Amino acid sequence: MCISYEKEDKLAIRSKDIFFFYYVFWGVRWLEQWAITTAITLGIGAITYFLKRTMSRVDKSEDEIGKLKEDSIKKPELKENISELKSEIKQIREDYTPKETHEKDFDECKNEIKQIKSDYIMKEDFYRELNKVDRKLDYITNILMEAFKGKGV
Repeated sequence: MCISYEKEDKLAIRSKDIFFFYYVFWGVRWLEQWAITTAITLGIGAITYFLKRTMSRVDKSEDEIGKLKEDSIKKPELKENISELKSEIKQIREDYTPKETHEKDFDECKNEIKQIKSDYIMKEDFYRELNKVDRKLDYITNILMEAFKGKGV
């Protein structure tokens, strides 16, 4: 019986060893596969991020180039604009009045304002004089009322 017991024991050990080996081998393989899959996914994600960023920069650059093309001017148009500007400058120089002329006009206006101030009275002065006239009329009216009070008029 001892022999058979040893055989069973050996068989039991062997099956445990096989199960352990199977678990370790496939567990390591699974870990390796998971690590490789994760590394590939991260790599694809990084490549996608940088590719998207590069493409957005290219799109922005294309938009800016398009704006520059729209805003740019051709040589014939530039010459045409320069000639128009030169004619406008010439017209301005012809229509230009010197500063001295304007200063004379301003001096004349200042003198006229001074003349008007001296010739006319201010609003407050007018009201004050009008009140004086009203008080005088009231005084005269009171005197007349007292004079004719007893006569029945």
